Amino acid sequence: DFDFTDDQNALRDAVARWVEKDFAFERRRAIAKQGGKTREVYRELADLGLAGLAVAPEHGGMGFGAVEAMVVMEELGRGLVNAPYAAAALVAPSLVSDAGWLARIADGGALVILAHQERGARYRLEAPASTAVQQGGNWEITGSKQLVPAGDEADAFVVPARMAPHEAAPVGLFVVEREHCEVRGYPTQDGARAADVSLSAAPATLLSAEGLPALERATDIGIAAACAEGVGAMD
Repeated sequence: DFDFTDDQNALRDAVARWVEKDFAFERRRAIAKQGGKTREVYRELADLGLAGLAVAPEHGGMGFGAVEAMVVMEELGRGLVNAPYAAAALVAPSLVSDAGWLARIADGGALVILAHQERGARYRLEAPASTAVQQGGNWEITGSKQLVPAGDEADAFVVPARMAPHEAAPVGLFVVEREHCEVRGYPTQDGARAADVSLSAAPATLLSAEGLPALERATDIGIAAACAEGVGAMD
């Protein structure tokens, strides 16, 4: 049975109504002309409850799955909505385990973005040049990340880094708050924004010491979301 459920159709209708009423093409063009900042757009999506779509109910979210994410992304693609919805509401919750951050993600109070792309990495998730070291029981990360979606609007980043300065070291996942990073934002060709993020002994909170499987799954989620968005855009 490939039909959508009543709840899924209601979700689609809610997003479609918001796009039609509040995100006309003129607004999109104005946002792009002003540099592409879309935190206000993301806040409106959060007001619809969409920031908590993939967050478990015990953390204030709706606990929906891949089909509901596809429904939302397709409608956002149809409206050419250039907010960092997939990165913040679908990818980040799959990586963050801290209850406090998850609650803030679910209500839209925090914009947490995966910062994993590095210059020269060629999409090899297992080979970050960024390294994490423990100093007095606390973790610090040194490295740089490129093309971080809405990076200069984010509150924190999920950062993959080697747990030791050698190639065989496992890839850990960390949360780093933006205030501990040097962030250079810029507009992108699609009218949104991205940023380069530099970390120099930045204080970090460990999420997982064996983070590669979760990172691979998170990028799969992002790819699937981009496909659904593309279907809506083509339509």
